[in-house]
Amino acid sequence: MAPWFSPRLLLLLVVGWWLRLVAGWEHTEPDDFRKVIAEDNVLVAFVAPDEPKSAALEPEWLSAVAKGKQRLVSFDCSGEGEQSPCDREGTDSLPLTVLFQHGDAVKRYQGPSRAEAILHFVSRRKRPAVTESLTAEELPDFKMADETVFVAYLDTQDPAPGEMFADAARLFRDEFSFGTVTDAAVTTAQGIKVPTVACYKLVDGDTVQTSEFESLEKLVKWIEEASRPVIEELTVLNQRRLLEPGWPMVYIFSAIEAERQQLRKTLYKFARTYYDSFISVLVNPHDFPDLMGQLGLDPSVLPAGAVHQPSNGRIYHYPKDKPLSPSALQQWGLDVYQGRVKPWTPPGVTTSHEHPGLTVSASASAKLSVKSIPGVKIKIAGHDEL
Repeated sequence: MAPWFSPRLLLLLVVGWWLRLVAGWEHTEPDDFRKVIAEDNVLVAFVAPDEPKSAALEPEWLSAVAKGKQRLVSFDCSGEGEQSPCDREGTDSLPLTVLFQHGDAVKRYQGPSRAEAILHFVSRRKRPAVTESLTAEELPDFKMADETVFVAYLDTQDPAPGEMFADAARLFRDEFSFGTVTDAAVTTAQGIKVPTVACYKLVDGDTVQTSEFESLEKLVKWIEEASRPVIEELTVLNQRRLLEPGWPMVYIFSAIEAERQQLRKTLYKFARTYYDSFISVLVNPHDFPDLMGQLGLDPSVLPAGAVHQPSNGRIYHYPKDKPLSPSALQQWGLDVYQGRVKPWTPPGVTTSHEHPGLTVSASASAKLSVKSIPGVKIKIAGHDEL
C-alpha cells in the first residue's frame, strides 16, 4: 500500500520521536524493584527497549507516565539473567505489562497499547467490580470514568437484577467499568425505569439500554454487543467474541499508534454507516504477529487492510496502491460485492470463480486460525494465566 500520511500524523510522529530523545524509558533499577512494587496498584512494563514491539509501546507509555494519574514504572529485561525480576515473572515475550499490589502480581494488562486505555485499566482495578449506589453527584463523573461504562438502575425491593448484574460485571471488569443506582430520585431524573442497564460509550458518544434480565447468559451477550464501538481495537480479551457472530471482519493493520488513531478518525463515519453490516477492527501487528500472514498479507507493507468472511472463509485484500479513505473503501467494497474483486486463495486450496466471489473449501477456513493468541505466561497468585 502506498505510504499514507497526514500533517497531523506527521506531527504526532515527530512529537513521539522528540519525546523519546528527551525522555525515553526511565527504568527501575533491579535493586529497587521489590521496594517499588511493594506499593499499592503499581503497573510495571517489562520491556526489551531495542525490540520493535517494546519500541512501539514506548511513546504511549511515556505519555501515560507524563499524565501522572497512576503509578507506572518500567523494567529493562534485555540482558537480564536468572533470578532477575523478568525471570521471576515469567516474561517469555516482551513487552509484558503487569499490575502489582503490595508486591504480588495480580493482573496482566491485555488491552490496547494507548496511553488512555492503560490509565483506565489501573483506575478500573482500583475500584470494586461494581461501584454501588452512585449518588446524583457521583453519577456524571462515573459515566466519564472509562471508555465504556455500564450502570444498572435498580429497585432495592427486587435484588435479583442487581445480583445478575454483579455476576456479569465480574466477568468484564478488566475491560469495562460497572456501577449501580438505587436512588429512585436519581433514576427518575435520568428518565429511566427500573430495572435497566445503560451502556455509556465515551469514544462514540453513544448510550444503549436494556431492561431484559431473563438470564445471566443473555445479559452477558448484551454486554458484549452493546460495548462494541464503531471501530474496535483488537485485543486478546475481545478477539474471540468478535469472531463468534460470524460477521464480516474489516481488518486495518498499522504498527504506529498515532496512525491507528488517525485511521480511526478518518474511517469513523464510514464504519458507523455499516456498523450493523460488518465489524471494523484496528490491529497492532506487534500484538498479533501471525495474523497478517494468516490473512495472506505481506507483514512488511503497512498500513494494510483485508476483509474476512468467517461464514465462508473468503478473504479479500485491500489494494496496496489505494489510500485508506472512506470513498476508496466504499468503492472497493462495492467492487467486492459485485464480484469484480477476486478473493485471496490460500496455497494448496482448490477454488472456483464461476460465480461472483469465491467458494473456499473447509481446509481454507482451517488455515485462518486465530485461536492461537500471541502472548506469554506469567505466574499470578500461584498459577499460570493464559
